[in-house]
Amino acid sequence: MSFNRSKIAAPEATTADENYHWNNDIEFAPLRSIDEFLLNKDRYELAPFNDFPKWNNRITSNLLYFQSNYFVSILAFGLFASFIHAKAMAIGFVVLGLIVGLGLFLRSRDPRVIVIRQEHPYAFLAVIVVVLYSFITYLQFVVITLFSIAFPTLLVLIHASLRLRNLMNKVNNSVYKRVSSADKTVMAAIIKVLSRDLRA
Repeated sequence: MSFNRSKIAAPEATTADENYHWNNDIEFAPLRSIDEFLLNKDRYELAPFNDFPKWNNRITSNLLYFQSNYFVSILAFGLFASFIHAKAMAIGFVVLGLIVGLGLFLRSRDPRVIVIRQEHPYAFLAVIVVVLYSFITYLQFVVITLFSIAFPTLLVLIHASLRLRNLMNKVNNSVYKRVSSADKTVMAAIIKVLSRDLRA
């Protein structure tokens, strides 16, 4: 009996669960089961507040592992809030957009923007007054909009703090440390923007 002595290639490192590919730059992690995400009560434990590196690692790992569940939950809450307070949400987003746009305009170091601010000071002042007036007038709508964003985000962080990592979560986190393509997921990009260390 003869044996094939040809060298067997080692499998390449891949993510433990195949991500959904939007394009070459963006991937979406698969949805986790409702039992794995919420219902298994044995997988909850008080966050280790006295051990920040461990707490940070748990939050980061859960944000990456359950990211699709988190995004769906936030979207569902946002749609529900939009259905209940459609007018308030629409106006709130417009006002917030104006505030963010004005803030970016104020902080911009672009020479063209600086020239506009210098050559049209009164028009620029008028824009500031209009934006501030809109903010004060529709403050209630802005609060509702901010709440619809902040509340589900807070719930996500609480869940990520309390949910213990299971074996699959740890395997995925280990792979995330070794596979560069794992950085293409949406949550990984957000964590990078927030200056989180994915390799912690």
